[in-house]
Amino acid sequence: MNLAPEILNFLGERREFTEVILAPKASPVERRDRRINKIMDIILSPEDIRDTLISLRSNTTTSLGPLGREGLFSFGLPEVGRIRVTYLTQRGSYVVSIVKVPYEIPRLESIVSNRSEVEDLLETLLETNGIVTVIGSSYVIHNLFSYSLLQEICDRETGLLYVLERPITYLIKHSNSIVIQREVGVDVDSFEEGVEEALFLNPEIIYMSDIMLKDAIRAARRLFDVPILTIMSVTASSVEALKRSIYVFLKEEYQEITGLITKVVELSLDEKEKIKATLRDI
Repeated sequence: MNLAPEILNFLGERREFTEVILAPKASPVERRDRRINKIMDIILSPEDIRDTLISLRSNTTTSLGPLGREGLFSFGLPEVGRIRVTYLTQRGSYVVSIVKVPYEIPRLESIVSNRSEVEDLLETLLETNGIVTVIGSSYVIHNLFSYSLLQEICDRETGLLYVLERPITYLIKHSNSIVIQREVGVDVDSFEEGVEEALFLNPEIIYMSDIMLKDAIRAARRLFDVPILTIMSVTASSVEALKRSIYVFLKEEYQEITGLITKVVELSLDEKEKIKATLRDI
């Protein structure tokens, strides 16, 4: 059964960032922070998920060919937003994450719990040359904050911002700064190629999101001695969790990698689901 129309209708009714998860032998659920809410009274079969995934991919320009074991794609829906679909396989069946990103980037003051703390954070960041990592417990949180932060910088500062993502979720509006947004797999073949292009353009700020650990490390090594503010947005619940991930997967390079990161912006949600941003050392 193809459930794409029902899911897209559900996403269209939400004004904010929304994520839906599809897994075999479970109901479709909405995920918010660490909570899930059932959105349909149905138990999904592997065939239901596959049919839904194929239907969603038909909205893209790359709808032909096999799905493969894993992948991602995105497409836009008028007056709804950008739909980002990520999928992988478990025991031969697909598990799918569907994220709706509104076209309008929320103003920074509308999503943070303490505007004055963010003003201090902005002042520190704009005086920083080096690599700053923004971390949050979910992609939705750190990506939302990072784009709102970048739009704020673009409105207030003059310069060139270079954004590298896979796929692009928000479109930042040109203001006092000019923004170049490049999508890995569409505009450039890899994060590594995008970093080289960014260095050629010599922007004031480089932003990278949805970057795998190995790509992040290559980029960090390349950008470490460059006098540019580089912001990397990754999923990690805390500085300690980020350090554990680096240690587990790259134990022999742990000291070098942690030494490349200048600061970490650690994000959390308060009781009103507003974002609290804390600047920390690693």
